Amino acid sequence: MSKKVVLTREASKNKPWQTYFSQNGYEVMSIPLIKTQPIKINLSREQQETDWLFLTSANAVEYFFTNQYERSNYKIAVIGEKTKEKLAEFGHEPSFVPSIYQSEVFLEEWLNENPEKTSILLPQSNLSRTIIKDTLIEKGYIVFSIELYETIFPEASKKLLTEQLKLNETQIIVFASPSAWKNFYSIAKSFPAQKEKWHIASIGSITTEAILADGWEVKYQPKTFTMKHLADLIIQEELK
Repeated sequence: MSKKVVLTREASKNKPWQTYFSQNGYEVMSIPLIKTQPIKINLSREQQETDWLFLTSANAVEYFFTNQYERSNYKIAVIGEKTKEKLAEFGHEPSFVPSIYQSEVFLEEWLNENPEKTSILLPQSNLSRTIIKDTLIEKGYIVFSIELYETIFPEASKKLLTEQLKLNETQIIVFASPSAWKNFYSIAKSFPAQKEKWHIASIGSITTEAILADGWEVKYQPKTFTMKHLADLIIQEELK
């Protein structure tokens, strides 16, 4: 049984899961491998007048509405339970939520419901995938993709992660984004002998694809792509 868990999300998002794992008997380390910060933007008139606003993360919701853009009557589509919850904090309800929190499913279901060409504002991270923008433009939709925030690798975490990996201990390392994985891999690849001791947990298929592409295995991935489902899966499987 691997009783040590390393959480790699942003510090604020790690906190509740540090408590959750600790209550279930785990030693928990928080090593935030990503940090987000807003990018100053000014929306053009065309961008302010789009029919739809697509929000693909809780960070996108927070940074978009914190900028206090005057218009609030966009039709809003979201990906993710936390994205929906964050949207509610700003007093908005989405017009569209996919059945599975994955870009490919989002696109398929939204396109089925919205066959008429329309305009879309898509604020994202500087590292976001381009599949939504590319697919919609290819199908004739007007898409304004803007970089709303940037994702960086905190310097303090680089040192902390290196020290943690040098311990050569069996541990479960949890990833919720390809960005966090890539930052981990940039350091972990220097410790090939310890690779077998690191049990990789991934929150969803896109993160898993990034991990597999680098030649690593994923031990835990929940059927429902939320942190709660991933945490429960780890705890249940480790009891066997």
